[in-house]
Amino acid sequence: MPDQDALVAFFGGGVTDRMVVNLLAVAIWLVWALFAQAVVAELRDTTRGVKDLHQRRHRNPMRTAASVLISSMLLGSVLAATAATAGPQPVRATADAPIAAAQAAPVLTRAAEGPTIVYVGNERYVYVVKRGDYLSKISQAWLGDADRWPEICQLNKHRHFPRAGGTLRDCNIIYPGWDLRLPVDARPPAGATPAQPPAQPPSPVITPPTTVPSAAPSSPAVTPSPSVSPSTAVDGPVIVPSTVPASPPAVTSAPASPSPIPSPSSSPAPSESPSAAPAASDTPSPAVTTDEHGVQMESNWMPWALAIAISTAAALVWLQRRRRYTGQPDNDPPTELPPPVVKLRRAVARHPELAHADTGTDSTEVPTLAPDLAQLPAGGTGIIGDGATAAARAALVAVLASGSPDHPDARGEVVIDAATLATLLGSEVVTLGPWPRLHVADSMDEALTVIESRLLHRSRILDEHALSDLGELRQQAPDEEALPPVMLITETPPAGARMRAKVALALGEGLHVSALLLGEWAHGATVEVATDGHTKLVSGTAVEPVPPRLPVLGPATAIQILTTLREAQTGEPPAIASEAVPVTVVPLHASRTSATLAETTEVPAPVPAAGPAGSARAKLRLIGPPRIEDITAEGRPLRAKALELAVYLAVHPDGAATREIGEYLEPDARISQADQRVHTNASNLRHVLGRAGTADAKNGYVIKSAGRYRLDPATVDVDVWTLRDLMRKATIASGPNRRELLTAACDLYTAPLAEGQDYEWLPPHRETVRRWGTEAHLLLADHLLDTHHPQEASDLLDKAIGLDRYNEALYVRAMHARHALGDADGIRTLLRALTKALADLDAEPQEDTITLATQLRTSLDDK
Repeated sequence: MPDQDALVAFFGGGVTDRMVVNLLAVAIWLVWALFAQAVVAELRDTTRGVKDLHQRRHRNPMRTAASVLISSMLLGSVLAATAATAGPQPVRATADAPIAAAQAAPVLTRAAEGPTIVYVGNERYVYVVKRGDYLSKISQAWLGDADRWPEICQLNKHRHFPRAGGTLRDCNIIYPGWDLRLPVDARPPAGATPAQPPAQPPSPVITPPTTVPSAAPSSPAVTPSPSVSPSTAVDGPVIVPSTVPASPPAVTSAPASPSPIPSPSSSPAPSESPSAAPAASDTPSPAVTTDEHGVQMESNWMPWALAIAISTAAALVWLQRRRRYTGQPDNDPPTELPPPVVKLRRAVARHPELAHADTGTDSTEVPTLAPDLAQLPAGGTGIIGDGATAAARAALVAVLASGSPDHPDARGEVVIDAATLATLLGSEVVTLGPWPRLHVADSMDEALTVIESRLLHRSRILDEHALSDLGELRQQAPDEEALPPVMLITETPPAGARMRAKVALALGEGLHVSALLLGEWAHGATVEVATDGHTKLVSGTAVEPVPPRLPVLGPATAIQILTTLREAQTGEPPAIASEAVPVTVVPLHASRTSATLAETTEVPAPVPAAGPAGSARAKLRLIGPPRIEDITAEGRPLRAKALELAVYLAVHPDGAATREIGEYLEPDARISQADQRVHTNASNLRHVLGRAGTADAKNGYVIKSAGRYRLDPATVDVDVWTLRDLMRKATIASGPNRRELLTAACDLYTAPLAEGQDYEWLPPHRETVRRWGTEAHLLLADHLLDTHHPQEASDLLDKAIGLDRYNEALYVRAMHARHALGDADGIRTLLRALTKALADLDAEPQEDTITLATQLRTSLDDK
């Protein structure tokens, strides 16, 4: 260290040339380091596709210089490559050039600007956006600050846009028809004028799957230009990059269980008018939108964790239906899942990276409890505001959807009084029926009594183990009975019961007992809930932060989700048929009992899958791996999407509209792109089927009529249709003819429909074909047992159980066959196999099945 004399000599000795040179060298090195850092940052942003193209008022000069340098290098590389590859082109002045430019000018003018509708709170405005608008310009107009454009980008990143198709992955690339969200504090600019409120479309009516073609063609995509438009799925204004063609087309979007809106061919008939308004039946349902936080369906919103839980329950519904099917199709026909459940399944299937990123689980792990609900303060929480009842409905759904067979301690239960339940769900609550996890009390006093009994029971168990916390109980006594969370949902207790409720909820804080009270709660936190689920703590103190947003559900959506959850957990269908829970029979099953378009052409008699020698029809095989057999001619290969289209058309014998097919097969494409891809895949499918058929039927195979595609039964032999016709005839036949038909059906059904494929729309149709195969095996087994052929019946039923291990009726028939053979051990083995299979459903064999097995074994032991 220099001493005081050295420091005085240094500062008093003057500035030398060497000192100046050293200082300059240090400054140059610092500037060079800053510039290098700016170049690295600019290269990083450019390669990631997030380069800031919008000038800021206080931009780093080093970053600006780096941006200019890199842009110059890239531009020079592009120009050099273009000059090296482009040959010399002579310049020819023609008289047609000005004419062409004059003809193109009006089109460009129409695409350059146009009006759009903007929602700001409850007000609607007309705002004109022009070509060249970008996020920072819109941010300046609506938010008052151009530098807030990253907020718009963040709000819409990774969102899917069903109306126009596609997903926003790069904020520099946007397409016509996208609805982009704006922050809630957006305000209309001076150029926006109030607009008249739109007419509300009529409520959709759920009917069997019949469709009416629409003549309104879709407009081709044009150069994108950001505009602002409303979205029924979000709160506040939204932005879409759009263009305004000469005649605005009707915007359409197919719902999850759609009434299809066919798209016309590329050359519409002269009578078709692009500007014609769609018919009432063509009015689309509001779109489903998603982001990194959750799923929005009209006025309903839920986090990804809850959406995944409901989607998992929907998959369990199909297993429960397989279990309870008895071979009587008229008593329990295969039906579609409720529309809200279908939409949620599709949202989860299409965005696994968002769903599992938000919940912190992998693709196979089921969330145990919706986290946005679990964050509610312990004890009692009051909820008020316009969204209070919607939040209470969602809480009811979330608690009943939580947990799984592998997480019994997370399978929440709800205690609710009948009056509150009727307030939340209306008169349609009777469709639910008994549900072990839903305890409905006659009054609030009785509900509090149930809560107090639960507290007493849990306290007694903790005392037995000398513990004070349920978490410690599970660690020290893992075999102890499951003690899942319990939530009380009711109105705020009146003065006479308020102290009783306060004591009970205070004791429940450490025993996983909580309450959601409709109204202000003076002895705890009270949260105000908006209609979109956003929350604000208005009184009291929360031990933990109140979640910023709670799920919200309308009564119709909630009752349909609840019926699905109940069926998944109990295996029982809705107790009472109701209009609130629409029932739509699967189209393939409906074609078995009613005439279809395919039957307007004479269909040859059903034959085994191989078909007769010299058949002129192409052979489309969907039982097992989907394929086209006996392709003899050379040509283009079959596309994967064309194969999916073949399966889709086969399970829709009446055909399907272009728009409907595109919605299911091309969910991530824009509408115009989806329509074009459907046409391309239909052409490819027709070509490959033609290579497997005869030249005389070259113009058949895939027919398009009135905007709908369908397979031609005169030129395409579909094994699924053959199985359908066999079962249709077998139900009315008798004697040897009946046995021949059933034998042919059993020989035909050897694997699931489209085995190895996981198309998201496939489960209802796969279940329909599976039921036909199960029905054929049950009927033929009954015939063999009645005619004293137990060994053949036993072998046949073993094969059927291999195809459907969850169907309890097959095991019962197999027990009768084993009894006829005197095989008591076989009966015991069947009961063990059934018990093991049903454990996947968290279920057990019915009491009648267990009793039958015991009686059959006892009768053999007594002989």
